[in-house]
Amino acid sequence: MLIYDQFHREASGATHSLLLNRGEIMELLDKIKIMIEPILKSNNVYLDDLEYVQDRGEWYLRIFVEKNEGFLDMDTCVAVSEAISQKMDEEDPIEGEYYLEVSSPGVEKPLKTFEQVKSSLGKYVYAKFYNPVAGLDEVEGFIKRIEDETIEFEYLVKNIKKKIKIDYNNIKFIRLAVKF
Repeated sequence: MLIYDQFHREASGATHSLLLNRGEIMELLDKIKIMIEPILKSNNVYLDDLEYVQDRGEWYLRIFVEKNEGFLDMDTCVAVSEAISQKMDEEDPIEGEYYLEVSSPGVEKPLKTFEQVKSSLGKYVYAKFYNPVAGLDEVEGFIKRIEDETIEFEYLVKNIKKKIKIDYNNIKFIRLAVKF
């Protein structure tokens, strides 16, 4: 579910001549989080992730939201997008042109923080490792247990259940997965 909205700078039609460093982007995102929090709350959704990135020469403000209870529907996504668009027009925190994308993170959402991994206990995931463990450089299975920063996965090999423990710092990438 994705809603696009394009903003243009009104004053002199300026475009991005900015080279933003990581710190400036984080500061901008923190400001935007505070700005949109009341909108999210009033629509019974929460912020899953927020990013401001350049892709193929265009700037994108991507806001990923999830419903507090149940699934995010198109009507809610549209309402949130329109309210955020209006607020962004009023506050104008970003110089230049950019696209606003408001969407759900999807069924195969990346788990970008340890907190997100912990909240996915019992869920089916795909994980890729920096360094192989027990001959594996990736695993697809259930998160069975988390102790300190060690994650135990349960996965199948030829219909036989196996378990593997991986240190969180050895995980290069992890996302929710759909089991077929």
